Amino acid sequence: MMRMVVIRYWGQTEPPWERANVPWIFRLAVRWGVTMLAMLIAAALVTGVDVDGWRALLPAAAIFMVSRAILRPILIVMTCPLELLTLGLFTIVINALVFAFTAWFCGKVGVDFSVDGFWAALLGSLVVSGVYFLVSLVLRRGPRRRWRRSMMRDRDRYL
Repeated sequence: MMRMVVIRYWGQTEPPWERANVPWIFRLAVRWGVTMLAMLIAAALVTGVDVDGWRALLPAAAIFMVSRAILRPILIVMTCPLELLTLGLFTIVINALVFAFTAWFCGKVGVDFSVDGFWAALLGSLVVSGVYFLVSLVLRRGPRRRWRRSMMRDRDRYL
């Protein structure tokens, strides 16, 4: 019974581009677009994060997506004791390291994306994570709202 509820909840709350009937290339394009938007906002808000136009933004976002998909899980597993000790807050530092690695790698391949220091990488990764969160709230389907309404309607029953 519990498994059916979890599967049903997961199936109803996944974003429209994550559904099985959407082609993988479309899902990748949406993620790439969200990453470009997030990096553009980070460059606008954080001093020390610089993107030199959309021609630098396209490959920088792609490099960030690939490095986040490859490096982040490896770093999380390698720093598991620190993750446990800080109750997961060390993930913020890992995100900053991936952001800084993206800037370093972009510099090596000639893409004009730069991050000046650890604090700029930390703030930039926080902005990118915040934009990811806000966009996922906007793009998710409605069951979360329906669940909240039903909980508000039934709250007297539980009190």
